[in-house]
Amino acid sequence: MQNCLNQELRRLLTEETITTLFQPIVNIERKSVFGYEALSRGPSASSLHGAQLLFETAERCGLTSELDGLCLRTAARSWSGQGTRLKLFVNVSPAKLMPPEFRPAHLQELLETNRLKPSDIVIELSERYPTVDPSELLKTLSWLKEQGFLIAIDDLGSGYSGLKLWSELKPDFVKIDRHFIRDIQDDLVKREFLRSVVDLSDRLGCRLIAEGVETEAEFRVVAGLGISLVQGFLFGRPKQIATACLNPLGVQPSPTIKVSREETAGSLISQIEPITSDSTLQHAWERLQSEPSTFSLPVVDNGRPLGLLHKWRVLETFSTPYGRALYEKRQVTQMLSSDALIVDYNTPLDEVSQRLIDDDAHYLKQHFVVTHNDRYVGLGSTRMLLKQITARKIETARYANPLTLLPGNVPIQKALAARTEEGLPFILVYFDINMFKPLNDLLGYRVGDQVILLLADLLLEFFHGDGDFVGHIGGDDFVVISPSPLAISNAKALQAQFVDQTRRFYTDTVLQNGFVESEDRGGHINRFPLVSLAAGIVQVGPDDQRTADQISDAASYAKKRAKASAGSCFIDSPSPHAITPMAKVH
Repeated sequence: MQNCLNQELRRLLTEETITTLFQPIVNIERKSVFGYEALSRGPSASSLHGAQLLFETAERCGLTSELDGLCLRTAARSWSGQGTRLKLFVNVSPAKLMPPEFRPAHLQELLETNRLKPSDIVIELSERYPTVDPSELLKTLSWLKEQGFLIAIDDLGSGYSGLKLWSELKPDFVKIDRHFIRDIQDDLVKREFLRSVVDLSDRLGCRLIAEGVETEAEFRVVAGLGISLVQGFLFGRPKQIATACLNPLGVQPSPTIKVSREETAGSLISQIEPITSDSTLQHAWERLQSEPSTFSLPVVDNGRPLGLLHKWRVLETFSTPYGRALYEKRQVTQMLSSDALIVDYNTPLDEVSQRLIDDDAHYLKQHFVVTHNDRYVGLGSTRMLLKQITARKIETARYANPLTLLPGNVPIQKALAARTEEGLPFILVYFDINMFKPLNDLLGYRVGDQVILLLADLLLEFFHGDGDFVGHIGGDDFVVISPSPLAISNAKALQAQFVDQTRRFYTDTVLQNGFVESEDRGGHINRFPLVSLAAGIVQVGPDDQRTADQISDAASYAKKRAKASAGSCFIDSPSPHAITPMAKVH
């Protein structure tokens, strides 16, 4: 049995099939997410899927450092696509921080490759692993803190060295082992232990994190003791996409933010009571005087908009000698701007903006009329339009992948949730580059980035239709959401195009051989195929009752199957009424 586990571990290290999951750490006081802990898992079908057996096997085989290195690289690559500046907590064994294993240059390269800063990272040091040379470990940790990294002691209470390490290291965070949290509401000893730890942390200027909070009762006790940072299933299970449930904090789920094609003119309307064409200018002026924030009045007959009456135009006329006396009894049609822009309620904001720009070369209209079925429903403000478009662009930039500038995990999750709520059919394609690491090792990260950028360009070329969404999960993982029935054939054509275009990155000798030679995790030279593209495809029917999370899990599973298949493509097409969660890869 142990030999089988040892062989499986070496296979995972060679093929780099570790998956990173993220579990939220929430701030009780601010009612927000403080950061995420990166947790590593083996493939779902592997005997080493579970973290405990995975790391126990690595320790028994003397491969803890190799596994730690792979987990760190995978976590950094996955986190870079999350599009957030929250803290990332990563577990590191002391052995990885001891000479000669610890190499600052490699750490710097890891950060630069994934565009991370030391201040983004919290290094968790568990007291479960004994330290052979504490003085050397403290030197490394001191250096890390000087560079800007934060330090946490993990699993306080699970061993005997925690308090000593706490006093010597002066960490930024101390995580309390879940043993002391479980059923704490019924255990006086646990409550007293926690109370003493809280007092100690206050004196030492260190922040506590309560791990394993799974029930409302546990949460109430922890919060009552003054611990502001908590982690556990109550706030979110580990997932590939960094999400959290803040309901226990009294925070209602945010309404789903629709993707850009669903941000329409209807989201901008103000309910301005219209006037009719037989209204007098005196009546209109009295309305404008009594409503200081109204600068235009829509003129509507039988629900049909005729145009706009602008405040500035009436004021200009009434300010002239005898202007008011001459015009106040006349109908508003005398000063009606019949060239007002009229847009349908469902017109996308980008189209509204373009029509405003194209409508008149001399000035930008301040308002536009919004209709539904050609009947007036409200007035839109150009100022609010620009404000909303700017806010959307800022949010897109905030969550964009830094290399490709494509939407990262947060917009991807929102787009998937929006389409799931629509109840309309779509196809989800999860793309992943096969044998990307050997290419990186052979040709360097610069070429690796060029390959990723090439894939991004191809995705935008093949999926640019109405409703298509292209996102970059991180590293060499991408996702496409498309309503087009041609999405599957487009995905297969893209796979062939990717293979054809990536061959230019290899030398003639490599192309003739059909493989690259690179060092595997065991330090041995192996032969690896040239890069190709895996596509895991999930078809979502109009009556599909799966949640966005279940569809996301199905896509991850399909991608794993695609990477294992000869054609690098796997199509999942469950029953449209299926509500059972798909097999999970985490």
